[in-house]
Amino acid sequence: MPKKLNFHTYEELKASARKALPRVLFEDMANGSGRSWTTRHNEAAFDEVDLVPRAAVGFPERQLSTTVLGTEVSMPVLLSPIGALRMVHPHGAPGAAAAAGRAGTVASVSMMCGHTPDEIARRATGPVWQQVYLSHGYEKCAEYIEAAKRHGFQAIAVTVDCPVSPKPPMGLKVSLSSAIEFGPQLARRPAWTARFLTDGAKLAAANEAMGPRKKQTALWSDMDWLKERWGGPLIVKGIITPEDARRAVDAGADAIVVSNHGGMSLDGAPATITVLESIVREVGQEVEVYLDGGVRQGSDVVRALALGARAVMIGRPQLLALALGGERGVDAVLELFRHQLDVALAMVGVQSVHDIDRSYARTPERWTDPQPAALS
Repeated sequence: MPKKLNFHTYEELKASARKALPRVLFEDMANGSGRSWTTRHNEAAFDEVDLVPRAAVGFPERQLSTTVLGTEVSMPVLLSPIGALRMVHPHGAPGAAAAAGRAGTVASVSMMCGHTPDEIARRATGPVWQQVYLSHGYEKCAEYIEAAKRHGFQAIAVTVDCPVSPKPPMGLKVSLSSAIEFGPQLARRPAWTARFLTDGAKLAAANEAMGPRKKQTALWSDMDWLKERWGGPLIVKGIITPEDARRAVDAGADAIVVSNHGGMSLDGAPATITVLESIVREVGQEVEVYLDGGVRQGSDVVRALALGARAVMIGRPQLLALALGGERGVDAVLELFRHQLDVALAMVGVQSVHDIDRSYARTPERWTDPQPAALS
């Protein structure tokens, strides 16, 4: 019988993952680019949003379910697409997709996760969104789009905020080819090392199959090609300004993800929760807006919903849970979010996630400052 995973907060999950992984890999997962300012700020900014509860209000049962792009989900918590998931555990994106389906929510899977859409589809038990890049060329992107069609995935999400791979801080990043150099660290983490040695050749083959980078990033002019090639809902991920949100909608986006790549792209970009409301004001009446970055507990979900998000996406909680317990870890973290969200609704005094509005949150005045004037 597998040992039950035991964590009750994100902090406990993070501490357990630190003990289970080689230090260099854990640091790679836990930190962002540069000095990790944006990664830290993504979390810290949630602490600046006060929740405003209603007293003497009680509902014996709360309603957590909602819809995203017309698909019913059991709670407004979706899995973010994450590259190299297979690096932390062989279950990777297929295991995460299986767990998401059991939890009644969406798995958004990265083109760079280390598993193919075919492998993910065989394990998926619920709706899947395929994330794509154009960095490896139109042909490779088209392969993933066609596979997503073949397997009935509900949407594609194109990432637009990472035109180059940021140079990692010395000593904090690890690649498949360099991991073997960290012998003492690997010896102290025998469970991870055994999985890595067993699955490493398959991961290397998957990375090789991606081929070289051919294009820097998706451009607004590429959206017509993506829409035509896919023929279904298109999500644009990586928006942090109202101006770019408007461009995304005008280019045909059906939903947008307010995201700064978890702090893994531009270090110094604003925390996503601080810009969410301005983006919702610009396009929230036309498309669904999801928030990615810094969501660590159920009350963070309430904060995001109060500021206009339709749902949130979780990255690092998913990643650390997968590293700690594979598919079972993702089961556990999704159940933790469900419990915390239910408790948060009860404490705030609402019966349904759809009852949450702006009156339930208080934000710093500086967050409403007007955007700087555009350069002429």
